[in-house]
Amino acid sequence: MVTLTALRRLTVKQFGAEFLFFLLLLPGCKSAPVVDPSSAVEIPAEPSPFLLSMPTERGLSFIGVTGIRSDPKETIRLALEDAARRVAVFHKVSGEFFNEINIGSGAFDYTHNVYATLDYDDEGYKNFVDALQFNADTDSVEMENAFIIRVTYPAALPAPVPYHPVYSGRNKKPDWVDNPPLYIGDYEVGVGYAGRHSSTADTFNASYKNAVFSIIRNLNVTSQAGDLNYQAVGAFDYKTSSDNIMYARSSLVNFYALDTWIDPESKAVWTLAIARKFE
Repeated sequence: MVTLTALRRLTVKQFGAEFLFFLLLLPGCKSAPVVDPSSAVEIPAEPSPFLLSMPTERGLSFIGVTGIRSDPKETIRLALEDAARRVAVFHKVSGEFFNEINIGSGAFDYTHNVYATLDYDDEGYKNFVDALQFNADTDSVEMENAFIIRVTYPAALPAPVPYHPVYSGRNKKPDWVDNPPLYIGDYEVGVGYAGRHSSTADTFNASYKNAVFSIIRNLNVTSQAGDLNYQAVGAFDYKTSSDNIMYARSSLVNFYALDTWIDPESKAVWTLAIARKFE
């Protein structure tokens, strides 16, 4: 459930399988297309999905998600504040993560630790709430236990986004889930994934954060691996240990979620995002 302070400092511990999934996702996509800024973008004639957030002449679209409250006004207020946090992240976000895997010779000698943090303007995000525009009749939807609002923020990206996803199948799965582009125009690209959490809002926000870490990892990552062999006097006193560490840290500007897809069967959430490195 999203609270007023849930995203003030995004700290993730023990992401486990989900975090490892997005760590491994992009390296396996080296053959993915690079979108040429000069290429034409063919927009499908069918209506765009609700969670598609392509820039428009009116501004940039941001999604806010919260658990449904008994008071509708409270629900809308929390959803707007969640969208305002994403606007703050758009302006600048810094993050770092540490991923360590240790494998020993024993049957239970295995540890996997992931620690990650995101920092943004967690004091001033409420200043963006009044600038958000939305139509109460068309820009909100309820999905299971979550209220999702789509708002417009009067701003623009520094460069065009020559891309539009293509959807297929009965689940309207976007093509970037299986074949994400390496770059879109002048932007870095990241894909976030989160398996089903206790609530749709938690799953949605976990996928969003993982998209941030995906781009940070692409920009700046340091890896270290080490092996240790130990032989004592006894016949069985022989041990091995393999330690693999991955660390990344970077700051981003213009972090913007272009599209989000919720798998209707597994309820997992995927997020396609772009950003630039803060110089």
